[in-house]
Amino acid sequence: MYLNRLFVYGTLLPGLANYDRYLKSCKPKTFPAKAKGVMYHLLQDGYPIVQDGEGEVKGVIFESPELLVILPEIDEIHKFTGVESQSDLIREIRDVTNLETGETVKAHMYLWPPTKAHWLEESAEVIEHGDWLKFLHQKN
Repeated sequence: MYLNRLFVYGTLLPGLANYDRYLKSCKPKTFPAKAKGVMYHLLQDGYPIVQDGEGEVKGVIFESPELLVILPEIDEIHKFTGVESQSDLIREIRDVTNLETGETVKAHMYLWPPTKAHWLEESAEVIEHGDWLKFLHQKN
């Protein structure tokens, strides 16, 4: 069921600090995955966001019955309030492809609000390949 799935593409990826802090303890099943969207690096903040688009974003699907318990904490780090005008990111249910099985499943995904798209032109750079870990390795 999609309520137990979260697609992540940035600081919540396994091996990064927010995974250890928020997700590791619930021992989620993890699957390499991809979703539609365009990835950006927020220059001042140093983390990625995804805006709706025709590109491809690489990440991981987390699956755990405990997801609904920890989702409010994850909402908090993404500054998601449930009201787009008061949130940094929005959380939507999206189609995500499990790269192990080829199956398309529904999962929660955090996205940049369309109403703030103009802000990205001056404050972010596109990550063409849509892969945050690859971006970090190339940067270092």
